[in-house]
Amino acid sequence: MILRMFRKKFSECGAFTKNSLFLFVGSMVVGILNYIFHLVIGRQVSVSVYGEAEALISLIAIISVPAATLTMVATKYVAACKVENNKKGSKNILSYLNKKMFKYGIPVFALAVIATPIIGKALNIQNSFALVLIWLSMFLSFFAAINSGVLRGWQKFKDISLSGVWGTIAKLVFGIVFVNAGFALNGIIGGFVLGTLVSYVATIFFLKFINSKKEEYGKLDCDNLVDFKSLKKFILPVFVGNLAIAILSNADMVLAKHNLDALSAGQYGALTIVSKIIFFGTGVLASVLFAMSAENSHKGDSSLHILKTALALVLVASGGATIIYFLYPTLILSLLFGDKYASSSQFLGWLAISVSLFSLANVIFQYLLSRHKTKISYVLLTISIFMSLLIGIFGKTIGTIIPIVIVFQAVSVGIGVYFLLKLRKKK
Repeated sequence: MILRMFRKKFSECGAFTKNSLFLFVGSMVVGILNYIFHLVIGRQVSVSVYGEAEALISLIAIISVPAATLTMVATKYVAACKVENNKKGSKNILSYLNKKMFKYGIPVFALAVIATPIIGKALNIQNSFALVLIWLSMFLSFFAAINSGVLRGWQKFKDISLSGVWGTIAKLVFGIVFVNAGFALNGIIGGFVLGTLVSYVATIFFLKFINSKKEEYGKLDCDNLVDFKSLKKFILPVFVGNLAIAILSNADMVLAKHNLDALSAGQYGALTIVSKIIFFGTGVLASVLFAMSAENSHKGDSSLHILKTALALVLVASGGATIIYFLYPTLILSLLFGDKYASSSQFLGWLAISVSLFSLANVIFQYLLSRHKTKISYVLLTISIFMSLLIGIFGKTIGTIIPIVIVFQAVSVGIGVYFLLKLRKKK
Protein backbone atom coordinates (compact mmCIF):
# COMPACT_ATOMS: atom_id res chain seq x y z
CA MET A 1 0.00 0.00 0.00
CA ILE A 2 2.71 2.47 1.05
CA LEU A 3 4.89 1.42 -1.90
CA ARG A 4 1.98 1.94 -4.29
CA MET A 5 1.35 5.44 -2.89
CA PHE A 6 5.05 6.28 -3.21
CA ARG A 7 5.10 5.12 -6.83
CA LYS A 8 2.01 7.19 -7.58
CA LYS A 9 3.49 10.35 -6.08
CA PHE A 10 6.80 9.72 -7.85
CA SER A 11 4.94 9.23 -11.13
CA GLU A 12 3.00 12.48 -10.64
CA CYS A 13 6.18 14.41 -9.81
CA GLY A 14 7.73 12.92 -12.94
CA ALA A 15 4.74 14.02 -14.99
CA PHE A 16 4.94 17.46 -13.38
CA THR A 17 8.61 17.70 -14.30
CA LYS A 18 7.97 16.54 -17.88
CA ASN A 19 5.04 18.91 -18.38
CA SER A 20 6.98 21.74 -16.78
CA LEU A 21 9.89 21.02 -19.09
CA PHE A 22 7.67 21.21 -22.18
CA LEU A 23 6.14 24.49 -21.04
CA PHE A 24 9.47 25.80 -19.73
CA VAL A 25 11.24 25.23 -23.05
CA GLY A 26 8.38 26.87 -24.92
CA SER A 27 8.25 29.75 -22.46
CA MET A 28 12.01 30.21 -22.64
CA VAL A 29 11.84 30.43 -26.42
CA VAL A 30 8.94 32.87 -26.11
CA GLY A 31 10.84 34.78 -23.43
CA ILE A 32 13.98 35.05 -25.55
CA LEU A 33 11.94 36.23 -28.53
CA ASN A 34 10.11 38.72 -26.31
CA TYR A 35 13.37 40.08 -24.99
CA ILE A 36 14.74 40.39 -28.50
CA PHE A 37 11.56 42.33 -29.29
CA HIS A 38 11.99 44.63 -26.27
CA LEU A 39 15.71 45.08 -26.81
CA VAL A 40 15.37 45.96 -30.49
CA ILE A 41 12.42 48.26 -29.85
CA GLY A 42 14.15 49.84 -26.84
CA ARG A 43 17.12 50.75 -29.02
CA GLN A 44 15.10 51.92 -32.03
CA VAL A 45 12.68 54.29 -30.32
CA SER A 46 13.21 57.13 -27.86
CA VAL A 47 13.08 56.55 -24.10
CA SER A 48 9.75 58.41 -23.87
CA VAL A 49 8.14 56.29 -26.62
CA TYR A 50 9.50 53.16 -24.94
CA GLY A 51 7.92 54.30 -21.68
CA GLU A 52 4.57 54.68 -23.48
CA ALA A 53 4.94 51.23 -25.01
CA GLU A 54 5.72 49.59 -21.65
CA ALA A 55 2.77 51.34 -20.02
CA LEU A 56 0.48 50.01 -22.76
CA ILE A 57 2.00 46.52 -22.50
CA SER A 58 1.32 46.58 -18.76
CA LEU A 59 -2.20 47.74 -19.55
CA ILE A 60 -2.55 44.72 -21.86
CA ALA A 61 -1.64 42.47 -18.92
CA ILE A 62 -4.27 44.08 -16.69
CA ILE A 63 -7.10 44.08 -19.22
CA SER A 64 -6.29 40.50 -20.19
CA VAL A 65 -7.65 39.43 -16.79
CA PRO A 66 -10.88 38.14 -18.39
CA ALA A 67 -8.74 36.07 -20.78
CA ALA A 68 -6.70 34.62 -17.91
CA THR A 69 -9.95 33.85 -16.11
CA LEU A 70 -11.31 32.01 -19.13
CA THR A 71 -8.10 29.98 -19.39
CA MET A 72 -8.25 28.89 -15.75
CA VAL A 73 -11.98 28.10 -15.82
CA ALA A 74 -11.63 26.07 -19.03
CA THR A 75 -8.56 24.29 -17.63
CA LYS A 76 -10.24 23.26 -14.38
CA TYR A 77 -13.41 21.87 -15.95
CA VAL A 78 -11.74 20.31 -18.98
CA ALA A 79 -9.32 18.60 -16.56
CA ALA A 80 -12.38 16.78 -15.19
CA CYS A 81 -13.25 15.75 -18.75
CA LYS A 82 -9.73 14.43 -19.21
CA VAL A 83 -10.15 12.09 -16.25
CA GLU A 84 -13.18 10.55 -18.03
CA ASN A 85 -11.56 10.80 -21.50
CA ASN A 86 -14.60 12.95 -22.28
CA LYS A 87 -13.85 14.80 -25.52
CA LYS A 88 -17.48 15.67 -26.16
CA GLY A 89 -17.66 17.36 -22.77
CA SER A 90 -14.55 19.39 -23.63
CA LYS A 91 -16.15 20.41 -26.90
CA ASN A 92 -19.29 21.47 -25.02
CA ILE A 93 -17.24 23.66 -22.67
CA LEU A 94 -15.40 25.21 -25.64
CA SER A 95 -18.67 25.99 -27.42
CA TYR A 96 -20.32 27.35 -24.27
CA LEU A 97 -17.47 29.75 -23.45
CA ASN A 98 -17.10 30.95 -27.07
CA LYS A 99 -20.81 31.81 -27.21
CA LYS A 100 -20.56 33.75 -23.97
CA MET A 101 -17.58 35.67 -25.31
CA PHE A 102 -19.44 36.75 -28.43
CA LYS A 103 -22.36 37.83 -26.24
CA TYR A 104 -20.35 39.87 -23.72
CA GLY A 105 -17.06 40.51 -25.54
CA ILE A 106 -18.44 42.74 -28.29
CA PRO A 107 -20.15 45.20 -25.86
CA VAL A 108 -16.97 45.31 -23.74
CA PHE A 109 -14.90 46.08 -26.84
CA ALA A 110 -17.33 48.86 -27.83
CA LEU A 111 -17.25 50.42 -24.35
CA ALA A 112 -13.44 50.31 -24.33
CA VAL A 113 -13.30 52.15 -27.67
CA ILE A 114 -15.69 54.82 -26.32
CA ALA A 115 -13.56 55.22 -23.17
CA THR A 116 -10.31 55.55 -25.16
CA PRO A 117 -9.90 59.35 -24.72
CA ILE A 118 -10.37 59.10 -20.94
CA ILE A 119 -7.89 56.23 -20.55
CA GLY A 120 -5.37 57.94 -22.83
CA LYS A 121 -5.52 61.09 -20.73
CA ALA A 122 -5.01 59.15 -17.48
CA LEU A 123 -1.88 57.46 -18.91
CA ASN A 124 -0.57 60.63 -20.58
CA ILE A 125 -0.83 58.89 -23.96
CA GLN A 126 -2.34 60.92 -26.78
CA ASN A 127 -2.16 58.16 -29.39
CA SER A 128 -5.79 56.97 -29.49
CA PHE A 129 -5.19 54.53 -32.35
CA ALA A 130 -2.64 52.58 -30.27
CA LEU A 131 -5.26 52.21 -27.53
CA VAL A 132 -7.86 50.97 -30.02
CA LEU A 133 -5.33 48.35 -31.15
CA ILE A 134 -5.01 47.34 -27.48
CA TRP A 135 -8.78 46.76 -27.29
CA LEU A 136 -8.67 44.68 -30.46
CA SER A 137 -5.87 42.56 -29.02
CA MET A 138 -7.95 42.14 -25.85
CA PHE A 139 -10.97 40.91 -27.83
CA LEU A 140 -8.91 38.37 -29.77
CA SER A 141 -7.21 37.19 -26.60
CA PHE A 142 -10.56 36.08 -25.15
CA PHE A 143 -10.95 33.36 -27.75
CA ALA A 144 -7.27 32.38 -27.73
CA ALA A 145 -7.50 32.03 -23.93
CA ILE A 146 -10.46 29.63 -24.13
CA ASN A 147 -8.61 27.41 -26.60
CA SER A 148 -5.49 27.51 -24.45
CA GLY A 149 -7.51 26.52 -21.39
CA VAL A 150 -8.91 23.47 -23.14
CA LEU A 151 -5.41 22.43 -24.19
CA ARG A 152 -4.13 22.94 -20.64
CA GLY A 153 -6.98 20.86 -19.26
CA TRP A 154 -5.84 17.98 -21.47
CA GLN A 155 -2.23 18.79 -20.47
CA LYS A 156 -1.20 19.43 -24.08
CA PHE A 157 1.69 21.60 -22.94
CA LYS A 158 3.75 20.92 -26.04
CA ASP A 159 0.96 22.31 -28.24
CA ILE A 160 0.50 25.29 -25.93
CA SER A 161 4.20 26.04 -26.16
CA LEU A 162 4.19 25.83 -29.95
CA SER A 163 1.20 28.15 -30.29
CA GLY A 164 2.92 30.65 -28.01
CA VAL A 165 6.14 30.47 -30.00
CA TRP A 166 4.37 31.05 -33.32
CA GLY A 167 2.45 34.00 -31.89
CA THR A 168 5.60 35.56 -30.46
CA ILE A 169 7.50 35.13 -33.73
CA ALA A 170 4.67 36.95 -35.51
CA LYS A 171 4.72 39.74 -32.91
CA LEU A 172 8.49 40.09 -33.23
CA VAL A 173 8.57 40.14 -37.03
CA PHE A 174 5.59 42.43 -37.57
CA GLY A 175 6.51 44.73 -34.66
CA ILE A 176 10.05 45.31 -35.91
CA VAL A 177 8.88 45.74 -39.52
CA PHE A 178 6.22 48.27 -38.48
CA VAL A 179 8.62 50.26 -36.28
CA ASN A 180 11.23 50.38 -39.04
CA ALA A 181 8.49 51.55 -41.39
CA GLY A 182 7.99 54.56 -39.12
CA PHE A 183 4.84 53.55 -37.20
CA ALA A 184 6.61 53.78 -33.78
CA LEU A 185 4.07 53.14 -30.98
CA ASN A 186 1.35 51.98 -33.39
CA GLY A 187 3.81 49.52 -34.91
CA ILE A 188 4.75 48.06 -31.53
CA ILE A 189 1.12 47.48 -30.52
CA GLY A 190 0.20 46.31 -34.03
CA GLY A 191 2.75 43.53 -33.60
CA PHE A 192 0.94 42.43 -30.43
CA VAL A 193 -2.40 42.26 -32.24
CA LEU A 194 -1.06 40.10 -35.08
CA GLY A 195 0.84 37.91 -32.61
CA THR A 196 -2.38 37.22 -30.72
CA LEU A 197 -4.17 36.37 -33.96
CA VAL A 198 -1.48 33.90 -35.07
CA SER A 199 -1.46 32.22 -31.64
CA TYR A 200 -5.25 31.85 -31.78
CA VAL A 201 -5.14 30.23 -35.22
CA ALA A 202 -2.47 27.81 -33.98
CA THR A 203 -4.63 26.71 -31.02
CA ILE A 204 -7.54 26.01 -33.37
CA PHE A 205 -5.28 23.62 -35.28
CA PHE A 206 -4.11 21.87 -32.10
CA LEU A 207 -7.70 21.39 -30.87
CA LYS A 208 -8.62 19.15 -33.79
CA PHE A 209 -8.33 16.09 -31.53
CA ILE A 210 -11.53 16.96 -29.57
CA ASN A 211 -13.46 17.09 -32.84
CA SER A 212 -12.54 13.50 -33.65
CA LYS A 213 -15.48 11.47 -34.92
CA LYS A 214 -14.25 8.39 -33.07
CA GLU A 215 -16.55 7.50 -30.18
CA GLU A 216 -13.71 7.29 -27.69
CA TYR A 217 -15.92 8.30 -24.78
CA GLY A 218 -18.15 5.24 -25.17
CA LYS A 219 -21.61 5.45 -23.61
CA LEU A 220 -20.85 8.28 -21.20
CA ASP A 221 -23.54 10.94 -20.81
CA CYS A 222 -21.15 13.74 -21.63
CA ASP A 223 -23.58 16.63 -21.18
CA ASN A 224 -24.25 15.60 -17.57
CA LEU A 225 -20.54 15.24 -16.85
CA VAL A 226 -20.05 19.00 -17.44
CA ASP A 227 -21.31 20.90 -14.39
CA PHE A 228 -22.11 24.26 -16.00
CA LYS A 229 -23.81 25.54 -12.83
CA SER A 230 -20.59 25.05 -10.88
CA LEU A 231 -18.60 26.54 -13.78
CA LYS A 232 -20.64 29.76 -13.67
CA LYS A 233 -20.07 30.14 -9.92
CA PHE A 234 -16.34 29.56 -10.35
CA ILE A 235 -15.91 32.36 -12.91
CA LEU A 236 -16.33 35.33 -10.52
CA PRO A 237 -13.70 34.38 -7.89
CA VAL A 238 -11.26 33.37 -10.64
CA PHE A 239 -11.82 36.72 -12.35
CA VAL A 240 -11.31 38.59 -9.07
CA GLY A 241 -8.16 36.61 -8.30
CA ASN A 242 -6.68 37.13 -11.75
CA LEU A 243 -7.49 40.83 -11.54
CA ALA A 244 -5.63 40.99 -8.23
CA ILE A 245 -2.63 39.12 -9.66
CA ALA A 246 -2.57 41.39 -12.73
CA ILE A 247 -2.69 44.52 -10.57
CA LEU A 248 0.03 43.23 -8.25
CA SER A 249 2.23 42.51 -11.26
CA ASN A 250 1.58 45.55 -13.45
CA ALA A 251 0.05 48.46 -11.51
CA ASP A 252 3.47 49.84 -10.61
CA MET A 253 4.43 50.28 -14.28
CA VAL A 254 1.08 51.83 -15.23
CA LEU A 255 1.23 54.24 -12.28
CA ALA A 256 4.91 54.98 -12.96
CA LYS A 257 3.88 56.26 -16.40
CA HIS A 258 1.28 58.47 -14.68
CA ASN A 259 3.49 59.73 -11.82
CA LEU A 260 7.00 59.94 -13.27
CA ASP A 261 8.51 62.09 -15.99
CA ALA A 262 8.96 60.47 -19.42
CA LEU A 263 12.65 59.63 -18.87
CA SER A 264 12.11 58.01 -15.44
CA ALA A 265 9.08 56.10 -16.70
CA GLY A 266 11.16 54.71 -19.56
CA GLN A 267 13.91 53.68 -17.14
CA TYR A 268 11.37 52.01 -14.84
CA GLY A 269 10.00 50.15 -17.87
CA ALA A 270 13.45 48.75 -18.64
CA LEU A 271 13.97 47.74 -15.00
CA THR A 272 10.57 46.03 -14.97
CA ILE A 273 11.28 44.06 -18.14
CA VAL A 274 14.65 42.80 -16.88
CA SER A 275 13.37 41.89 -13.40
CA LYS A 276 10.39 40.01 -14.83
CA ILE A 277 12.75 37.51 -16.43
CA ILE A 278 12.36 35.78 -13.06
CA PHE A 279 8.60 35.48 -13.45
CA PHE A 280 8.79 34.48 -17.10
CA GLY A 281 11.15 31.67 -16.14
CA THR A 282 9.14 30.38 -13.16
CA GLY A 283 5.55 31.21 -14.15
CA VAL A 284 5.29 28.00 -16.18
CA LEU A 285 5.43 26.03 -12.93
CA ALA A 286 2.22 27.65 -11.72
CA SER A 287 0.44 26.82 -15.00
CA VAL A 288 1.45 23.16 -14.89
CA LEU A 289 0.64 22.96 -11.17
CA PHE A 290 -2.88 24.32 -11.76
CA ALA A 291 -3.73 21.82 -14.52
CA MET A 292 -2.37 18.77 -12.67
CA SER A 293 -3.79 19.80 -9.30
CA ALA A 294 -7.23 20.43 -10.87
CA GLU A 295 -7.19 16.88 -12.27
CA ASN A 296 -6.18 15.47 -8.87
CA SER A 297 -8.91 17.51 -7.19
CA HIS A 298 -11.50 15.89 -9.45
CA LYS A 299 -10.08 12.47 -8.54
CA GLY A 300 -10.06 13.33 -4.83
CA ASP A 301 -6.25 13.05 -4.61
CA SER A 302 -3.78 15.40 -2.92
CA SER A 303 -1.41 17.61 -4.89
CA LEU A 304 0.57 18.98 -1.96
CA HIS A 305 3.75 17.19 -3.07
CA ILE A 306 3.50 18.89 -6.48
CA LEU A 307 3.03 22.27 -4.77
CA LYS A 308 6.17 21.70 -2.66
CA THR A 309 8.16 20.84 -5.79
CA ALA A 310 6.94 23.99 -7.56
CA LEU A 311 7.70 26.25 -4.60
CA ALA A 312 11.18 24.78 -4.18
CA LEU A 313 11.99 25.34 -7.85
CA VAL A 314 10.72 28.93 -7.72
CA LEU A 315 12.78 29.68 -4.61
CA VAL A 316 15.99 28.29 -6.10
CA ALA A 317 15.56 29.99 -9.49
CA SER A 318 14.39 33.37 -8.20
CA GLY A 319 16.95 33.42 -5.37
CA GLY A 320 19.83 32.77 -7.78
CA ALA A 321 18.63 35.40 -10.24
CA THR A 322 18.18 38.00 -7.50
CA ILE A 323 21.75 37.52 -6.28
CA ILE A 324 23.05 38.01 -9.84
CA TYR A 325 20.93 41.16 -10.24
CA PHE A 326 22.40 42.64 -7.05
CA LEU A 327 25.98 41.77 -8.07
CA TYR A 328 25.93 42.93 -11.72
CA PRO A 329 23.02 45.38 -12.24
CA THR A 330 24.84 47.88 -14.45
CA LEU A 331 26.35 45.19 -16.65
CA ILE A 332 22.98 43.47 -17.14
CA LEU A 333 21.13 46.66 -18.05
CA SER A 334 23.91 47.85 -20.34
CA LEU A 335 24.07 44.54 -22.20
CA LEU A 336 20.32 44.38 -22.68
CA PHE A 337 19.32 48.00 -23.23
CA GLY A 338 22.48 50.04 -23.66
CA ASP A 339 23.96 52.80 -21.53
CA LYS A 340 20.93 55.10 -21.62
CA TYR A 341 19.20 52.96 -18.93
CA ALA A 342 22.28 52.19 -16.81
CA SER A 343 21.82 55.16 -14.46
CA SER A 344 18.88 53.38 -12.77
CA SER A 345 20.74 50.08 -12.26
CA GLN A 346 20.90 50.43 -8.45
CA PHE A 347 17.21 49.54 -8.30
CA LEU A 348 17.41 46.29 -10.28
CA GLY A 349 18.14 43.92 -7.39
CA TRP A 350 15.29 45.34 -5.31
CA LEU A 351 12.82 44.92 -8.16
CA ALA A 352 14.07 41.33 -8.48
CA ILE A 353 13.04 40.76 -4.85
CA SER A 354 9.53 42.04 -5.57
CA VAL A 355 9.18 39.81 -8.66
CA SER A 356 10.46 36.78 -6.72
CA LEU A 357 7.86 37.34 -4.01
CA PHE A 358 5.16 37.79 -6.63
CA SER A 359 6.18 34.52 -8.30
CA LEU A 360 5.74 32.66 -5.00
CA ALA A 361 2.37 34.32 -4.37
CA ASN A 362 1.19 33.36 -7.85
CA VAL A 363 2.10 29.67 -7.38
CA ILE A 364 0.18 29.52 -4.09
CA PHE A 365 -2.79 31.35 -5.61
CA GLN A 366 -3.01 28.96 -8.56
CA TYR A 367 -2.79 25.94 -6.27
CA LEU A 368 -5.60 27.15 -4.02
CA LEU A 369 -7.88 27.88 -6.97
CA SER A 370 -7.17 24.45 -8.44
CA ARG A 371 -8.50 23.01 -5.15
CA HIS A 372 -11.58 25.27 -5.44
CA LYS A 373 -10.46 27.44 -2.49
CA THR A 374 -11.46 30.88 -3.75
CA LYS A 375 -11.52 33.18 -0.71
CA ILE A 376 -7.92 34.19 -1.33
CA SER A 377 -9.04 35.98 -4.51
CA TYR A 378 -10.90 38.69 -2.60
CA VAL A 379 -8.10 39.15 -0.07
CA LEU A 380 -5.51 39.55 -2.85
CA LEU A 381 -7.72 42.09 -4.62
CA THR A 382 -7.90 44.16 -1.42
CA ILE A 383 -4.11 44.01 -1.08
CA SER A 384 -3.59 45.03 -4.73
CA ILE A 385 -5.97 47.99 -4.42
CA PHE A 386 -4.17 49.30 -1.32
CA MET A 387 -0.83 48.88 -3.09
CA SER A 388 -2.08 50.86 -6.08
CA LEU A 389 -3.47 53.64 -3.88
CA LEU A 390 -0.17 54.03 -2.01
CA ILE A 391 1.85 54.04 -5.24
CA GLY A 392 -0.54 56.61 -6.70
CA ILE A 393 -0.16 58.87 -3.65
CA PHE A 394 3.49 58.39 -2.62
CA GLY A 395 5.20 56.82 -5.67
CA LYS A 396 6.67 59.96 -7.16
CA THR A 397 10.12 58.47 -7.81
CA ILE A 398 11.49 55.04 -8.69
CA GLY A 399 12.98 54.83 -5.22
CA THR A 400 9.61 55.32 -3.50
CA ILE A 401 7.62 52.97 -5.76
CA ILE A 402 9.79 49.86 -5.23
CA PRO A 403 9.56 49.61 -1.38
CA ILE A 404 5.77 49.81 -1.58
CA VAL A 405 5.68 47.01 -4.14
CA ILE A 406 8.02 44.78 -2.08
CA VAL A 407 5.97 45.18 1.10
CA PHE A 408 2.69 44.28 -0.58
CA GLN A 409 4.16 41.33 -2.49
CA ALA A 410 5.49 40.00 0.84
CA VAL A 411 2.05 40.43 2.41
CA SER A 412 0.54 38.48 -0.51
CA VAL A 413 2.91 35.57 0.11
CA GLY A 414 2.08 35.64 3.83
CA ILE A 415 -1.66 35.56 3.09
CA GLY A 416 -1.15 32.66 0.70
CA VAL A 417 0.75 30.67 3.33
CA TYR A 418 -2.05 31.37 5.83
CA PHE A 419 -4.66 29.91 3.45
CA LEU A 420 -2.44 26.89 2.78
CA LEU A 421 -2.15 26.19 6.50
CA LYS A 422 -5.93 26.47 6.87
CA LEU A 423 -6.36 23.98 4.03
CA ARG A 424 -4.00 21.48 5.67
CA LYS A 425 -5.79 21.76 9.03
CA LYS A 426 -9.12 20.88 7.38
CA LYS A 427 -7.57 17.69 6.06
